[in-house]
Amino acid sequence: MQKKYRIAILGIGGVGGFLGGKLAAAYSHSTDIEIIFIARGNNAQAIKENGLKLITPAGEIIVKPDIVADDASSVGAIDLLICCTKTYDLENSISALSSSITPGTIILPLLNGVDNTEKVQLLLPGTKVLQGCIYLASKLIAPGIVQQRGEFYSLHFGGDKMVTAEMHKLLDLFKQANINAVLEDDIHEKIWAKFSFISPVATYTSAYNISIGKILESDEHTISIKKLMAELLALAKTLSINLPADSVEKNFLVMGKLPYETTSSMQADFANNKPTELETLTGSVVRKAKEKGIQLDSYADMYQLLRERE
Repeated sequence: MQKKYRIAILGIGGVGGFLGGKLAAAYSHSTDIEIIFIARGNNAQAIKENGLKLITPAGEIIVKPDIVADDASSVGAIDLLICCTKTYDLENSISALSSSITPGTIILPLLNGVDNTEKVQLLLPGTKVLQGCIYLASKLIAPGIVQQRGEFYSLHFGGDKMVTAEMHKLLDLFKQANINAVLEDDIHEKIWAKFSFISPVATYTSAYNISIGKILESDEHTISIKKLMAELLALAKTLSINLPADSVEKNFLVMGKLPYETTSSMQADFANNKPTELETLTGSVVRKAKEKGIQLDSYADMYQLLRERE
């Protein structure tokens, strides 16, 4: 009997819950594919008891994966691992799964930041690690309940060292689960394009504790966040990252597609006194700029402000 292709989603929050919900809806009763949720605490317990409720503009569904595991060491060998943790949880989460990673395992990190593939490769040398990012407004609103805000989302992935057949197999797998996925020729630049959006937006919304809608309706806030975006583009240029000249305009188009009340996950973490991704989304920019000898005044000021608040 042929073994099932085992897909594990690590971290069932806004991103992991959305993707896991779509994958479970498509494949949880498949004879060829097995879906595994790796979650923690009340979230894991709620999904075990009631399934995962996924709320999207298209409606609500309740899905039940084949396995819900709160002990990563019990998962067994994995064929595809989709990492959706926060960056500060990555090392511990990946290390706990090391016994489930085989030479054939493909790992797709979908965390914030631009160097997650390198981080995973350092933790698990010799493994197949893709690069990826996702544009998605979604959050865990209660244990076992994930809500997508707005209809716009897209998943992007790629990898220089992966053979074409494996990449297209993953693309087909996502497409058959009705996930809007794109296989990128230059995923590195796509990740930086995403970072040019998420870093200034997370930094600004956290510093001022306002929604994206409030930014867009205010000339003062619009001018200020554009300064942040311009500073990040200047840094990217010094790092030889070829971002489009109209990146700021494209970022504002994305912001305009999001619901008025949309906030950032880092902003929510600050508001709820939780660990934050400040060092990944803001501090890393300030440090890279310092290494390159360029001054990013807006980033430096907001980083200092948020460090004091943290």
